[in-house]
Amino acid sequence: MRINRKSIVSLLLTAVMLLSLCACDSKNRNEEAALFANSYCDAVKSGDISKIEPFITDSQDLEEIKKLLEPEDLNSEQQAYFDAISSTLDYSFSEVNYDKELKSCFVSYVWTVGSYYSDAANNADNLADFKTALASSDKIQIPIVLEVDVSEESMRIKNGKFLVQALYVFEDAENNVMPGLLSDFYTDGDWVLAPNGSYTNTKEIGVRINFDKELFNYRFIPGYMYTVAYGNDVILVSDIIKLEEESVRMDLTAEIAGSDYVNEYGFLIDGTYTIIVFDEHSKEIATFICDVKNEEIEKDEIEFEDHKKDYYLSNLVYEFKDSDMMGDSYVYMTGWWDYDGTSVGKSAFASNTATLGFSLAVSSDNETELYYEYYYSEESDFEGIEEDGPVFESSCKPTLYQDQSCYDLDYTPSEAFEPGFYGLVVYSDATKSHIVLVASCIVVEETSDDVID
Repeated sequence: MRINRKSIVSLLLTAVMLLSLCACDSKNRNEEAALFANSYCDAVKSGDISKIEPFITDSQDLEEIKKLLEPEDLNSEQQAYFDAISSTLDYSFSEVNYDKELKSCFVSYVWTVGSYYSDAANNADNLADFKTALASSDKIQIPIVLEVDVSEESMRIKNGKFLVQALYVFEDAENNVMPGLLSDFYTDGDWVLAPNGSYTNTKEIGVRINFDKELFNYRFIPGYMYTVAYGNDVILVSDIIKLEEESVRMDLTAEIAGSDYVNEYGFLIDGTYTIIVFDEHSKEIATFICDVKNEEIEKDEIEFEDHKKDYYLSNLVYEFKDSDMMGDSYVYMTGWWDYDGTSVGKSAFASNTATLGFSLAVSSDNETELYYEYYYSEESDFEGIEEDGPVFESSCKPTLYQDQSCYDLDYTPSEAFEPGFYGLVVYSDATKSHIVLVASCIVVEETSDDVID
């Protein structure tokens, strides 16, 4: 049988057209599959299970994906940790290939995620530092190929669960983020200086609470806060405080409470006060209730011994009136303090001294405020000082010097010191009823240059 040239040309043209149509069909399938796969990647990147659901036909696969995106039994710190990592997920399209026999398009991607196991990320103990570490680290690359079934009118992702499993593998990595709640690590607490929950004539109340030291083996420890109520009135809501030690103290002072809750003597008014401690997520840790009452207290009488001038030049002159203060103090570091090299004896100063200072050394955990007065007398007997009144009065709390705490009971007058005798009286309370220490010194007429060669 003969085939003429015209027929051969016609057959060749038909074959070329069929090949072109197939190639065009393949190209269209690839483009449509890539768009479909990209939409699925966007849904996965969002972390929203409702956006992923339309792409997954297998209910079991969908349930497993949901467990990865929405893990149960996470505390706020663990959730924040996982959210920080998942927020760095991103992808870039690589290529798509159509397999005629399988009737599937294979769409290639390179996904990236912040390096949650870099040194900076592992050393971050709070969320802000962890996010910074993720943003500044080299990204972890995760190559992924999605298979899109194009055998029917409606396309479907055949390995959609695999993509989520590959991306969320960080959920199984060790992260050392604090488990449970902060309250799980709370051990005990009590009122400061009022173990029975009762204060008398006080300018402040306070609670100290303690946590298990194991807590500080973890990262992402939440902060804490506290409220103080008088009856049903909330009078203080603290800021969130970073937890850095296993023992922390929370106070209400007369200054913070305000005039409505302070009497004419500067003390907190009578009544019931409640301190509630929370973590920064408003989860309650502990509640403490105390009573405050005010009583009239008979004032201790001020008495100074009658000392001669030569005694002041050779001895430290002070006397503890309170056995508790004596037991809390370091006697060998307590005494008159020479700030400017003008002392002319252990309890004597030249007239050109700028400051009279008494250093009361106490244990480093002492935080109590003391109140003090300075009295002046031309003679050593200090007669009539209670009628004349103090020449100076103030209060202070201990200052921590390395591992030692000291009350700096200082007096710096606006003019030069008058030669004579100076008496220091230290009280435990703002009403100056209870005396805990008295001390005396002398200021001599000579200047230090005259006395010390």
